Amino acid sequence: MVLATALLSSCKGDYDDWAAPQGYDAEEAQNVSLSATAGAAIDMNNVSGETINLFSTSYEAPEGFSVVGYEVEIGATEDDVDVFPSDANGSIAATDLVSLTESYFGKAPVERTLKAASVIYLSKDGEAFYAHSNFVDVKVTLVTPDISENYYLVGDFCGWNEEGMMKFDHSDINIYDDPVFTIKFETTAANQYWQIIPQKNIDKGNMWEKPGVVGVAVDGDTSMSGFLVTDNPQSGKIEEPGKYILTIDMMAGTYTLSKQPLELYLTGSNYGWGDTSKGGIWLPMTPCYGSDEDFWTIIYLHEGEKFKFAPQAGWRDDFGGQATVNDVAGVGITSDSDNNLVAGKAGWYLLYIHNGSERTFTVLQPNVYLIGDTAGEWNVADSHKFTVPTTEDGVFESPAFAKDAELRMCVSIDGFDWWKTEFIVFDGVITYRGRGGDQDRVNVSAGQKAYLNFAKGTAEIK
Repeated sequence: MVLATALLSSCKGDYDDWAAPQGYDAEEAQNVSLSATAGAAIDMNNVSGETINLFSTSYEAPEGFSVVGYEVEIGATEDDVDVFPSDANGSIAATDLVSLTESYFGKAPVERTLKAASVIYLSKDGEAFYAHSNFVDVKVTLVTPDISENYYLVGDFCGWNEEGMMKFDHSDINIYDDPVFTIKFETTAANQYWQIIPQKNIDKGNMWEKPGVVGVAVDGDTSMSGFLVTDNPQSGKIEEPGKYILTIDMMAGTYTLSKQPLELYLTGSNYGWGDTSKGGIWLPMTPCYGSDEDFWTIIYLHEGEKFKFAPQAGWRDDFGGQATVNDVAGVGITSDSDNNLVAGKAGWYLLYIHNGSERTFTVLQPNVYLIGDTAGEWNVADSHKFTVPTTEDGVFESPAFAKDAELRMCVSIDGFDWWKTEFIVFDGVITYRGRGGDQDRVNVSAGQKAYLNFAKGTAEIK
């Protein structure tokens, strides 16, 4: 590469002859040659040192030049590079190469191709220069973590054999970029022991091969989170019966157990099938107070509308036609070959789901009630029902409030007291009790009414 030096000049202090021709002696061009030659492919499984050589370089410069520093430019393309400190041999820190490769391509142990060039910084007679080599290919394969394609939970609550083992869920992303696996399960007895079996053991026909089996370091460990081991793995223990989610990160070698209430969401043909990247929606169902398995919502169904339910805002463990259907309201619910539920008649409905070991889907009339002092009594009665609109954007209208009092409203579902399915209005928004505690109170006046727009989740008191 030809390095051009700066042309320095000065002018007269009296500025008398600006128009006169000016001339300067041209400085001699400085010829510096720097080239890079691709090295061998790099497999990080075989790298043990702190630095790694990317390529070899050849450098020539006229007498008087001295090299004062080295860098490497490296990236996915020649136009998108990061710069790292280097040495004369084109070496950089191995950790930098790994981090850079992961940032462009992820963690999968597949051969990747990066573009790299050498940069040297030079000095001559007090002036600074730099030279840049050609780009060469650097082929890198990241370390292959010991992660199986699948994992299975075994234990007292499901069995210690292949027939009873339960498979962990995983995303569609490769296991190296997403090494997290989850599973939901239930224990009905106290002090239940568990371990984890990798797919590779199943493939070898030896379920209990060690190393391979995954467990905890201390037998009977009741911790809800900690580290996993494959060296002499022991069984963890779940002390209390209940429903749990076990999450394992096989890159970090950690686990987390959580006992928590389950959720339920609805999506379908009128909600973009939950594709949030395209504006799709997952509608949260309201849990019945005191239950992890019972949910409800008031919703407008369209003729021919298809829908399903899932325990999270995403496609996993989803269900529809698999549930037992109780069409009390006479909407004409059917299911198709994909187990989508299909509405037969348009209108407003109260949907009630029991998502337990057996699933039931019940369609009820969308009856909403005043209750308490504003209704004049603390019973669910037809005289306290709201009117039901006939259009999707319509409003549910309450009877006039009987007296100045705190507003209480609910739906009615067999098996649940009214306060387990109640809701209220705060600042113009319908707010559901769900699994929460007793809600704050809103005072209203006799003769006023409540107007509820369930499609928008809004309300007015006037």
